Amino acid sequence: MRNFLVTWLAALKDSLCAGQGLFPQGPVNGAEGGTVSFTTNLSPPVKPFITISWSVGGVNIIDYNSSDSIGPGYGDRITLNKTTGSLELRNLTLADSGEYKVAITTATAETINGSTELVVYENITDANITGPPNHLFANVSSTNLTCEAAGNITAIQWMKDGQPLSAGGNILFSEEHRKVSISPVKRHDSGEYVCKLTNPASSATASYRIIVNYGPESMTILGQHIAEVESFTLIYCSVQSVPPATFTWLFNGQQTGVHEAGYIIRSVSYNNSGDYRCDARNDLTGNVVSVGHSLSVKGTMESLIHPEGAAGIAVAVMLVVVAVALGLYFGITNQRANMLGK
Repeated sequence: MRNFLVTWLAALKDSLCAGQGLFPQGPVNGAEGGTVSFTTNLSPPVKPFITISWSVGGVNIIDYNSSDSIGPGYGDRITLNKTTGSLELRNLTLADSGEYKVAITTATAETINGSTELVVYENITDANITGPPNHLFANVSSTNLTCEAAGNITAIQWMKDGQPLSAGGNILFSEEHRKVSISPVKRHDSGEYVCKLTNPASSATASYRIIVNYGPESMTILGQHIAEVESFTLIYCSVQSVPPATFTWLFNGQQTGVHEAGYIIRSVSYNNSGDYRCDARNDLTGNVVSVGHSLSVKGTMESLIHPEGAAGIAVAVMLVVVAVALGLYFGITNQRANMLGK
């Protein structure tokens, strides 16, 4: 067991001296104007380090021993952790990219060396999507969406209505994904498109809404075919259209002046019986569709007898009753007279 520990400690010492494993694998990524930390995996020692020296491209950043010697341009930009050798670098510039090296002398005069790479990326700004200049029509038009921005761009991702947009069917991406081609556009291509541009240190997004015009189509009329006198009746014209359709109602071939989807009859009369037609027009596509509807009006017992008619009927009934009574009276009187004459 003791031999194993000796061997393991020796291997650790060799790796640290060679700089292997002192920093996480891969480069350190930073954004212009931002902050990065070169963090070692060293734990604070029992006794302080004797020296810590950081440099980049052969240029000194800081030498720490009994006092600090800081290189030009780094005085207000760095913070050194003297217990672990880690270094923080602020207000990054593109010129800060490069290989950073550290050399540490421990209290036992052992040397630990390490290096890591810093890549500073220009921030992505001014993201924008350029879309079609003209109206789009389903199954006729084609369009391109182009995503642009300033800065270092390493990846572009497209979304539609919050879901990843994939190539296939009528969707095609350019090689760098900067452009999406849709040919031809379909009804379901309407929606909000978002491009997200990224690099390892920053990101930006832009959005664009596509409207695909179509219709009118799938037209139907909803409403009853038989209505009672004085009842309320609605005949409704339903149609799918973008932009919304405009309506014209005709009754027995004549214009009614109604231009809403619903034709309302607040109190039905016999004059409302006949044939109705709804014309729906899309002012952008220029398409017009029509559908017809027939309405028959029937009366109720109450509506068949008007107040004047009811009064006349009552008078007639009374006259009939009187006539019958008189007839009976004279009939009985004559019968008695004849019996007395005999």
